[in-house]
Amino acid sequence: MGVKKEKEMKRFALSAIGRDRPGIIAAVTKALYEHDCNIEDSSMTAIEDEFSIILIMSMPAEGDAAGLERSLRRIEDEMGLSINFNELGERGEEGPPGNCLITVHGADKAGIVYLTADLLARLGINITDLETKVIGMPPVYIMLIEAYVPEQDSLPGLGQRLKELEKTLGVTITIKPVEEAEVL
Repeated sequence: MGVKKEKEMKRFALSAIGRDRPGIIAAVTKALYEHDCNIEDSSMTAIEDEFSIILIMSMPAEGDAAGLERSLRRIEDEMGLSINFNELGERGEEGPPGNCLITVHGADKAGIVYLTADLLARLGINITDLETKVIGMPPVYIMLIEAYVPEQDSLPGLGQRLKELEKTLGVTITIKPVEEAEVL
C-alpha cells in the first residue's frame, strides 16, 4: 500500500471592511463555502460602526480562484465593502503562540499603542494579538496585548520596563503569563 498523498491546496489572504450591518460574515463565508474553501485563521470584528474581516484560507489546487474572486466582487458591491483578495505561497513556519497577556488602561491619549509596541519591539517581543477599546464615561482606554516573550524568565525584567512606561503614560499596565490570565 502506498502512502496517502495530502490534497494539494492553494492559500489566500482575504480582508474586508465596511459599514457594520447584519449579514456580512454570512455573505463572505457563503462564497468561501461555495468554492470549497477552508478558513484556517481569522479575525472578524466590529470596530465602532465599521466591520472588518481578515482571514487566511485554503482551497483545492484545482479550485476556481477566479470564480471566487468574482463572487467576492459581487459581495463587495452588494454589501458596500472594500475587499482585498491575494494568493499566498506555501504555508510558512508558524510562529510561537503568545505566552503573556499585557493589559493597559487609563485616560485616552495619543501614543499609548505606539510607545507600548515600540518598547516591546526593542525588547525583541513579538505581539501576536492587540485589541483596543474606549469605554465608559469618562472615557477609559483599554488595550489588550497577547505577546510572545522568548524567555519566560525575562517576564520580571519586562514588568519593570512596563512600570517605567506606565509612569510615562499615566496608565496602569499589568503583565501575566497567558495560563494565569483570566478571561475578560
